[in-house]
Amino acid sequence: MLRLLPWKTRLAVDLGTASCHISVQEAGLVVREPTVVAFEGDRRRPIAFGAEAKQMLDREVSDVEVVRPLEGGVVADFDAAVVLMRHLIHEALGHRPLLAPTVVTGLPTRGTQVENRALVNVLRAAGAGEVVTVPRALAAAIGAGLPMDQPECRLIIDMGAGSTDIAVISGGMLAAGETIHYGGNDLDEAIRRYVHRRYRISIGSARAEDVKIMAGALRPEMVGEEVRLSDVSDDNGAGAEKLDGIAELMRGALKPAAAEALWIIERLPEAQMEEIAQADSLLTGGCAQLRGITELLSEELALRVTAAPDPLSCTILGLEAIANDLDALSLDGRRFTR
Repeated sequence: MLRLLPWKTRLAVDLGTASCHISVQEAGLVVREPTVVAFEGDRRRPIAFGAEAKQMLDREVSDVEVVRPLEGGVVADFDAAVVLMRHLIHEALGHRPLLAPTVVTGLPTRGTQVENRALVNVLRAAGAGEVVTVPRALAAAIGAGLPMDQPECRLIIDMGAGSTDIAVISGGMLAAGETIHYGGNDLDEAIRRYVHRRYRISIGSARAEDVKIMAGALRPEMVGEEVRLSDVSDDNGAGAEKLDGIAELMRGALKPAAAEALWIIERLPEAQMEEIAQADSLLTGGCAQLRGITELLSEELALRVTAAPDPLSCTILGLEAIANDLDALSLDGRRFTR
């Protein structure tokens, strides 16, 4: 059991590929920013963070480098990640604490030791004191309100921008799980390549993400806003031709995540498979906002899959619950509820 000084600040940090959330004990969520930082010059002087830096993506600004420090859910640029996290932690606290804050953070459900150590070292280099780690899928389950004191198995799929965590939770413990480096960013890349191949228009990752958000669905009849060439091209001569096939493209691109979840389920003992089949499986993360994704997963897995009410916030809410009651942290996490 952890013994913490009562005046030591506690932070919950969900550092994801696309966005970073920080919650401060007794203050709640105070930071929600894109995981992006912009540097100027060869000496890499930081000039913009978060949303401001993201606006510079896909724009050719002289002598400015815009960096996404995480790729596929893991640290890709250590120095940039430290610079960004140091800024965001200071922004969250609003002052320099007397003691380095204790940080509770989520790690990939099945990350390598090198990947996990890199994330912990980023937080320590950014000013954290003790770093307490929790599997992301478990944190997302807690944040979504799944009961941690029931022995029956439940399936949770946390599909973010850079990675997807798939886990079977029983009694607050991980009975099985896997992390695949596949998520919303791969949908963006599929869209980018599709637009270039079919329409001969080159677009960046930020513009491809806009197309994904505008379409927002995996079936044509569910598409929200029509996307046209003029919406994605900087060429003033681009016509009003509709971009067809985006929903079908995304539907096909999500099949690898569904196949991975099915592979995990099929390796379970029969009794656990039956328990999963009897209860709703839960989808969290940014991709849960795509219309038709729960239907797709339900079809592929032959299960009832539902999306969490606030899928973007599940992980940080779970980490926040743990940080607020850190003395109760055990190997299974079953005491943590929202």
